[in-house]
Amino acid sequence: MSALLTQPFVQVDAESLPDISESFDVEAVPTFIVLQGHTLLGRISGADASALTDTITKHIRAPSSVTPQSHTEKAPAAPTVVDQGPESDEELNKRLHALMQKDKVMLFMKGNPEQPRCGFSRRIVALLQDQGVQFSTFDILEDESVRSGLKVVNNWPTFPQLIVNGEFVGGLDIVQEMVENGEFKEVLG
Repeated sequence: MSALLTQPFVQVDAESLPDISESFDVEAVPTFIVLQGHTLLGRISGADASALTDTITKHIRAPSSVTPQSHTEKAPAAPTVVDQGPESDEELNKRLHALMQKDKVMLFMKGNPEQPRCGFSRRIVALLQDQGVQFSTFDILEDESVRSGLKVVNNWPTFPQLIVNGEFVGGLDIVQEMVENGEFKEVLG
């Protein structure tokens, strides 16, 4: 039990930081997410102290008993990096519009269809698949410039964002509504 006291813990207010809540699919509070680096080790929804203790205890590592077998004095050479400077607004806009026109239907989402990283992304992928729509995706968590740029270009603050024929259609709620009232098939042509 004393090993638990040495583990780092972070408390996040789900309503104050909705992006974090979305990325971890938080649907109830409290929710405990157990991570090691970027790897999800466990999830506990609700105030279940014994489940939380069991999950953390399961993943606590004992101090390493590995003995180094070799030693080197020389540090590895630093990689050669060519800094081309920050991307200009014009270059970013060109790149964003090229991405938006990459395929007839483009979905800018958190994660990918096989591993969505938020509930909204998971739901829009399922919706598009249920409608039989062929689509390409872009993981906005992999490129902060694209993530922040699309919010401005499309005047839409959240993700996922669906683009059809290079034009912004909307997020999950808009697309759901369009499917329900038949407009979505018209947009697809």
